[in-house]
Amino acid sequence: MGFKDVLAGLRGRFFARAPAGSAEPLSEEEQLVRDYDLSLVELHDEITALIPQRDAMRAAWRNGDFETYQRAFEAARAGGVIAENGRPLYSLVQGWFLEPFLELPDDEEAVQAHEDGLAPFRAFFQRSPSPFSAATYADALRVTGFVRRGTGWGRDVRADQWQGYEALLKEADAVLDGHADPNDFSWRMSDYRRSANEGNFETFKARFERAWLLDRYNIDLCRSHARMIMPRWLGRDEHDLEDFARRAAKLTEDRFGLGFYALIQQANTEVGNHELADTLCDPDLVKQGFEDLLARFPAPSVMNLYADALEWMGDTEALADLLETRFRVMVPQIWYGETRSDRISYLFATLLEAAEVLEQRRAAR
Repeated sequence: MGFKDVLAGLRGRFFARAPAGSAEPLSEEEQLVRDYDLSLVELHDEITALIPQRDAMRAAWRNGDFETYQRAFEAARAGGVIAENGRPLYSLVQGWFLEPFLELPDDEEAVQAHEDGLAPFRAFFQRSPSPFSAATYADALRVTGFVRRGTGWGRDVRADQWQGYEALLKEADAVLDGHADPNDFSWRMSDYRRSANEGNFETFKARFERAWLLDRYNIDLCRSHARMIMPRWLGRDEHDLEDFARRAAKLTEDRFGLGFYALIQQANTEVGNHELADTLCDPDLVKQGFEDLLARFPAPSVMNLYADALEWMGDTEALADLLETRFRVMVPQIWYGETRSDRISYLFATLLEAAEVLEQRRAAR
């Protein structure tokens, strides 16, 4: 899909149209697309060879066929495949299947849609009770519980919202505890996720370590953990994230080089008003980590994560180098923003800044 299709819907919002009868000039975004031969790919479309598996999971969701999803997930787990984007194949299988549920809005108006969406999870658990179905259902209950609560500060949450939230979390715990199996990966992951609600750093860290032992190379798990151990949530100070990033890189260097350091630090960009100066992040290690990743996992999403990290670190010179030589495919889901439009806007703003640096370089020659 080319950016012309995307830009057609954005031009009216960003730039006024030229007077009738005159040739309409290209917007800055369109010039960027033309000058650097940019194209667009959706995150779930980026690995062409996996599209048949993706489509099979989407069909399974439409049919409420959780058993097919379970078989595909567990087969991917057993195979140990790391995809071209550095993510475990089983994580991709999970994302393809659960995408419609997880992409529901998380505002108060969407509460009913989330609660309606619990029905197939509940049916799966009731007809096929197991640690896997319990974990799948418990995770969905927790997602819906947080939607019931809302995203406001605690003082702004209504009593009925708190009650609905607590009721669903209690149900999720009962489901999970009723089919406990610490050796089951999905159950262990769900048990780890719920420990974030307890607000205790040591408990959360201990359960993470148990889950991480089951797959050292799960970068999704490590990035999720990285966000939660920032001081904004359960972390004690900036050392928690830095120490974790360095340790994770050491334990995975045989397959990722310094890639885990880069991807864990990139998780900083997903937190609003969180700056490089608030961390102990080493920009040189981040850049080396992304170079290690691209040599091993050359998917467009990895390149976009690299560009996003450079923007967050304020390294416009390196970002300009990337645009000039290698950045050609944009993946909107990588970028910060509440909506798709927000993410595309952020992406454009970032690359336009890099393009300005390149123009200044050319003018100085």
